Parts: sequence; structure tokens; C-alpha cells
Amino acid sequence: MYFNQKSILAADYLRLSREDGDKLESDSIRNQRSLINDFVKQHPDITLVDEYIDDGYSGTNFERPAFKRLLEDVKKKKINCIIVKDLSRLGRNYIETGRYLEKIFPFLGVRFIAITDHYDSAAESDDADQIIVPFKNLINDAYCRDISIKIRSQLDVKRKNGQFIGSFAGYGYQKDPENKNHLIIDEYAAEIVRFIFNLKMGGYSSQRIATKLNEMGVLPPLEYKRSRGMKYNSGFRSGANPKWAVTTVNRILTNELYTGTMVQGKNRKINYKVKECRPVAEENWIRVEKTHEAIIVEEIFQYVQSLLELDTRTAPDEDSVYLFSGFLRCGDCGQNMVKRSTSKKGKRYYYYHCSTYKNGDGCSSHLISEKIVHAVVLEAIQKQIALLVDAENIIRDSGMENYKKTEFDSLEKQLTVLHEEVERYKDLKTRLYQDMLDNIVTREEYHEYNQRFSDKLHNAEEAKRELEKKKEKAVVEGKREHPWIEDFKSYQNITQLDRKAVVTLIDKIIVYGKDRLEIQFKYADEIQEMTEVAQNIREIEEKEGRFKCGA
Repeated sequence: MYFNQKSILAADYLRLSREDGDKLESDSIRNQRSLINDFVKQHPDITLVDEYIDDGYSGTNFERPAFKRLLEDVKKKKINCIIVKDLSRLGRNYIETGRYLEKIFPFLGVRFIAITDHYDSAAESDDADQIIVPFKNLINDAYCRDISIKIRSQLDVKRKNGQFIGSFAGYGYQKDPENKNHLIIDEYAAEIVRFIFNLKMGGYSSQRIATKLNEMGVLPPLEYKRSRGMKYNSGFRSGANPKWAVTTVNRILTNELYTGTMVQGKNRKINYKVKECRPVAEENWIRVEKTHEAIIVEEIFQYVQSLLELDTRTAPDEDSVYLFSGFLRCGDCGQNMVKRSTSKKGKRYYYYHCSTYKNGDGCSSHLISEKIVHAVVLEAIQKQIALLVDAENIIRDSGMENYKKTEFDSLEKQLTVLHEEVERYKDLKTRLYQDMLDNIVTREEYHEYNQRFSDKLHNAEEAKRELEKKKEKAVVEGKREHPWIEDFKSYQNITQLDRKAVVTLIDKIIVYGKDRLEIQFKYADEIQEMTEVAQNIREIEEKEGRFKCGA
């Protein structure tokens, strides 16, 4: 026996976690307390001096506040006996639980009692205890592992179904009161998100955006959630008076959540015993589209992602970057053009030249005036929009609902031809085999012709698969409303360039010399396709008009 029977100062230790699954009722804190109190009443030699509760803490490790406080009181000699309902309440980690039972508690002179497992460290142990107690700990460990696997699988199923499983919705959203796995828009925060994206489109750097939000007195995401009564904690918080920072702004600008796409599973716990999380490779993230209402349209989001990759240094004493920053490229070396200025007779002139040349690494200056770039780009935008609007009017006046219909009809005809070709070669192969059986062709001739037909069949099937992919793409694009067309048309009356127009409409500007530029527009292929469709319609109408006149 370890203790003087008259000085048993006991503490009841109660623990409950989500991993207990369907045993929540039997393992509830109330049930554990009641069981221990009944046990103490039957043992008058034990005095219950304190209670320690870890409610909501896993048994897979011993990093629990109440358990740590219990150990401190043991070391201070306030307690020399610990009572639990069963061994699993102490812990579910086989190795750690065994270490406490066999080494730590005996060293500290602590008596340990697990009531329903009939374990009392003060009792004389027999060979059966030497086997049964470790075996029970092993079962508790295995149970926890099994529950962990099941929970992880259930969470993955929810993720793949596009259900939100986080504790707190991302800034700009809130949990749907009627369905906690669905997100709905938080209108105030959503307006701030839109404001941030608009500033970025307008040429603001992330630092300037953060500064502007702080000047406006807008609460950063963490403080905003707390202001709404949420017990939100974050490792990103710093200082007693948190403010918007570049990292906060960039997290918003790169978060696909705002496009209506749920992206989860970016981090994963190492295992059920080690709670540390490790990042998951991006290709293994679980991404589900259209799970909730978008705050930012996909096109705007992609524009911003491309902007974040550009060289967008902010002009001194200005809120936004230079108008063409990140868009001008040298036509020879492909590097950025950098902006410089010079003064002449008290007047300041701005120009661009090749960064490679500036750094003394070769190439040539490709010097060009900003005034010329501005004029040429503005004129090119006006012409491109006029071309687009003219093509759209021709297509609409012809009665076509969507210019993609022409492409779709063409693909349908090609697929019909290929389908017939595939069936023909299958039929030829069947007839060839029968001809060999009927001795119309020799075996050698059969193998020769069969190989030819097989090659033709394979090529036809490959072509058919490629066309089917194109058809699927045409169907998807045909259903879209082509928001990029509206982007271009919104600048139909443009007379002055701004950063947002450049970002929205232009992919890059290539400089070959002081009077030679190549402007590559966004959606150039689609615009060309529309103009070709419009041209075809115009030619058909002209032929029909001449035919009627001739008649």
C-alpha cells in the first residue's frame, strides 16, 4: 500500500471530447461526477478535496489545462489520489497513458483509481493486471484512431460536397442560420471586399489599400468578427490595436471564396496524436464551384490575380501605380519598360525605355514618349471597341441569339461525319474478317487490311473525342453571358485612359521603337471569332441581296 489510509486527499478528474461519439451521454461530465461521488461515499477513508474538468479536450495528448493544474497541485502535495470514471478519461494515447500509470504517478506518490475498469494502483497487482491494463489502454488508443479516421472521412465527404466545415466564415460571409454548412453574404463586409478589389483594379498597391482602410477607420477582419460577438482568435493578430496590413489585403485579393468557389483542405493534421497541421499541395485542395453567392465575378478576380504578378511600383506621393506599370514590354528582350522623366526649359517630359538597357546588360533603349503610348493605346482601344460593337450588332440583327451557335453547328456537322466514318471502318473490319473466313482474302491480306482499317478507326475516334471536347466547351461558353463583352462596351465612349481601363482591356503592350507598338488585348481570339462570324453573315447577306436584284 502506498498511502496512510487517514490522509487520502483525492481529486476527481473529468474529461469529455467530441471524439467520444455516441458515448456522449454515458461519458458526460455529469455522469462521471455522479459515479465518482458515489464511489467516494462508499470509501470514507477518501476525502474529495477538488475537481478538475477538461470539457472539450481530446484524450490523445495531455496538453489539457485542468490536467496540468492537477499535476501542479499534486507536486504541491495538495493531492495524493486521482479518481476517474475509466482509463479512457485519463487518456487515449497508449504510450503516454502507460507512462503516467507506470512511471510518473508512482514517482509522485499518487494513487490512481479508474472505477469502472476496477483499477486501483494502491491494490496488490497480479499478473492479470499487468496484461489487462495495458491492453485496455491499447484498445482506448485504437478506438481514438478509428474515430479520428471516421471523422476525417466524414469531413472530406462534406468538403467534396461543397459544404463549409470551418468554425468561422471568411470575411465577407456568414454562416446561414438555417444551414451552418452553407455561407451567405455579410453585406457590410462584402462591400469592403468589393472596395478592396476596386482599389486594386484602379492601380492601388496592397500597402496603399491597407493605409486607406485604416484611415477610413474600417475594422480589420479579426476585430470586425469580435465586434459582432464572435469568440474569434487568429494567429495573424499582432499588437494591442490591430490594423489592416498588406498580408490581410493580399489574403482577400487571392481568396477564391469570393468567386463562389469553396476551397478547403489546405492543411491537414499529421495524425490523431499530433495536432500540428501541415500544408497540403495545391493540386490536392478540395475545390467546389458555385457553392454560395459570389461577391466578386470570376473575370475581375482573374484580372486582379494577373495584376498581383505584375511589376506595379507606386509613383512617389501617389496613391496608385503608373498608368502602364507592368504592361509595357521591350519588343526585343521581353523585359519591362521603365518610366523616366527629364526637364527641358522648365517643362517635364516622361518617357519609357528598356530595363535591360538601363541596367547595362545589352539590348537598346527602345525610347518612347509616354504621350505617344497614351495616344496610340487610347486610339487602339476605341477602334477595338467599335469593331466589337459593330460585330455584335450584325450578329444580333441576323437573328442569332449567340455567336457561339455558328461554331456549335459546325462542330455538330463534323461530329456527324466522324461518327459515320467510325461506323464505316468498324463495318469494314467485320466484313473483312468474314471475307477471310470465306477465303475471299488470304490471312496475310486480312492482317494487312485489318491493320489499315484499325489505324483509320483509331484516328477517327481520336478526332471525334477532340471534337466532343470542343463541343462541350462551346456549350458551356454558349450558356455564358460573355461578361467580357460588357467590360469592353462599358468603355464605348472612352476619351481618357485610366488604370482600370488598361487592366480590364489590355493584356500587354509591346514596344519595338519610338513610333511602333503592338497592343495585345484581352479576349483577342474571341473578338476575332466574333468579327469573322459577322463578316460571314455580311457576305451571305450581300450575296442574297445580289441574287434578289438579279432575279
